[in-house]
Amino acid sequence: MNLPDPIEPIQSTRHTFWLKLTAVLAAFSLILLSVQAAFHWIRPEPVNVPHLEDVSDFLSTDSTEAFSSHRPDDLAQVFESTRSTIKQVANYVVAQSCLKSDRLCQSKALFYFVRDEIDYVPDERFHDALENPLITLKTGGADCEDMAVLLMTLQKAIGNDVRLVLVPGHAYAQVSIPDYKNGRWVNLEATCDTCQFGELPNDTALQEKTYIEL
Repeated sequence: MNLPDPIEPIQSTRHTFWLKLTAVLAAFSLILLSVQAAFHWIRPEPVNVPHLEDVSDFLSTDSTEAFSSHRPDDLAQVFESTRSTIKQVANYVVAQSCLKSDRLCQSKALFYFVRDEIDYVPDERFHDALENPLITLKTGGADCEDMAVLLMTLQKAIGNDVRLVLVPGHAYAQVSIPDYKNGRWVNLEATCDTCQFGELPNDTALQEKTYIEL
C-alpha cells in the first residue's frame, strides 16, 4: 500500500519576517557596541568616580596650618600650601576613574568629583574669599569660590593650566587641557549639578568676566 507523502510544514511568512528583523537588530547592536567601545578607548569617559569619604585618609586631622586668603592674588600661595596633599587626592581620583592615562578623562573625573561630592553652600556676602581646598574637602561643603579653588588645585596637580573666573556675585573655574580643543579654555561650573563638563548656565555665560590665572 502506498503511503501519502508527508506534508511539509509551511513556515509562517510573519515568523520569517520577525526572525530576519531580530537578526538585523542584533547585528546592528553589535556594530553599535563596537563603535562605542572604540570611541571609549580613543576618548574614554570616567567611571566609578570616588566619593568624598574615599579620600579622607589623605587629609590631615590638623587644619591649623591651612592657608586661606581673602585676596584672589594670593591664589598661588593657597595652591602651594596644599600641593602635596592635593596631588595625592587628584592622583587617587583619576586612577580610580580612568582605565587609561587620558588627560581629558582625568580632567572630567576631577570635575565630576567636585560637582557631585561637595555640597554647594551659597554665600550671600560674596567677597572673593579663597578657602583652603583641604578644608573644603574636610567639610564637604563650600561656596562658589571655594569649589572653584578646589577644582583649580586638583586640575593643576595633574598638569593642566587653570584660571579663576569672576563674574558679578559668582565665581567658577576654567581649565586648559593639552591636545584638547587646541588648548582653549574649558568651563568648570561645579555649583551647577546639571551642568556637564564644559557647560555654563546661560545667565553666567553672558556676564562680564574677570580672569585670574594660577
